[in-house]
Amino acid sequence: MNKGRTTQTILVSGASGFLGSELVRQLLDENYNVIAMSSRKEVLYSKFGNSKLKIVNTNSWKSEIVKSEQIDVLVNCAFPRTSDAEQLAKGLFFTENLVKDSLNLGIKKIINISSQSVYSQQAKAAANENSPVIPESFYGMTKFASERIVAALCESSNEKITYSNIRLASLSGIELEVRMTNRFVKRALSGEQLTVNGGKQNLSYLHVKDASSAIIAMIDSDSFAWNHAYNLGNYDNCTVLELAETIVDIAKENSVKEVKLEILKGQDNFNNLINSELFYKDFKWKPHYTMTLMVRELFEYYQSKYQTGG
Repeated sequence: MNKGRTTQTILVSGASGFLGSELVRQLLDENYNVIAMSSRKEVLYSKFGNSKLKIVNTNSWKSEIVKSEQIDVLVNCAFPRTSDAEQLAKGLFFTENLVKDSLNLGIKKIINISSQSVYSQQAKAAANENSPVIPESFYGMTKFASERIVAALCESSNEKITYSNIRLASLSGIELEVRMTNRFVKRALSGEQLTVNGGKQNLSYLHVKDASSAIIAMIDSDSFAWNHAYNLGNYDNCTVLELAETIVDIAKENSVKEVKLEILKGQDNFNNLINSELFYKDFKWKPHYTMTLMVRELFEYYQSKYQTGG
């Protein structure tokens, strides 16, 4: 909850996206005033009908903000999730203009959602905030560039601006159909075989509900104590093979027809683990969802969906 503090107004960009919409939902539940920025306003209108929610268009949001409206925190969730160089470049221009405009409006606290992709995914150990930045994709490189844009603009301001770049782990949740957890559970429920290539790759996902509650814990903290970069991920992890075996076991618990598991030779040097102990310590927060809980939630969701013909 808001711990008795004066209600803050939070501007969320990318508010109709996977993380943004869950963050908006939790902020409203916690009685924050929320300004949701999106190019898909109709998606937000269909999801939310709350008097504390104001929806503004990405292209005209500045003119839609009332001059007397004080915005306490910007949470920037907007960025294209793609490998297309042109779209990524547009994402960087958007980030630059968003931060400039926010500073001009007097916003003095900025949380920019970055990505664990700034680190190498071949490393043997979980990366912490002092690990070298080694982006291995266009996406990772532009996410790091977005961090530097935020830092440069905030640090060159004549005002005292507090900011932080959140290097977010891979998210999971019932709406993220492309995630391995979702795909494996759907295959299990359809009676399909699970095929694992390699199997020793290290995996960790952060549930979108946990990611949102973590950001709110940060918003509700003393911003002057924020570090300029935090890893935000899950302490719980497993190998790809362990994930598949967990799905096979939970399928049995749910009286699903026996799921066969095939293990093929493959590359095992993938590692998407990050060390988030600094975030846990600074904000007295930890994730609720383990990998097993995520899988159980997916079984419950998809079984219910199939039963109702959804």
